[in-house]
Amino acid sequence: MAKLVLTDVNVTIGAVNYSANINQVEISLSADSVDTTSFGSAGGWRTETAGLKSGTFTVSLHTDYAASGIDSSLYALFGTQATVVVLPNGTAVSASNPSYTFVANITNITPVSGAVGDLAVANLTFPITGPVTRGTV
Repeated sequence: MAKLVLTDVNVTIGAVNYSANINQVEISLSADSVDTTSFGSAGGWRTETAGLKSGTFTVSLHTDYAASGIDSSLYALFGTQATVVVLPNGTAVSASNPSYTFVANITNITPVSGAVGDLAVANLTFPITGPVTRGTV
């Protein structure tokens, strides 16, 4: 099985491609564990099943303040929902480079973050609303 070193992750948020300014990305998905234990189940062991699913999208962006730059684009999305598309290895969707598409609630932004001499970055985590679609074309 081939290994992949992330060097060309493609990330689009609200139809804007931020890939050239991102240095970290994560999609985290989980499902609630719902207890299904009953008196006659599993000889005294708990039984569980998967319940509601949820997820978060975390990204670290190199911020810029140009008129049509990252700060203005993200600020315009603040308090809205945006479609996010992530491909782990470039822009061509395939069986070995799936796309992950979902809607994120843009509930927080970090317009300014850093210390003297630091690169201006925005470390953001958005909740995912609805399903995450994995596409392989």
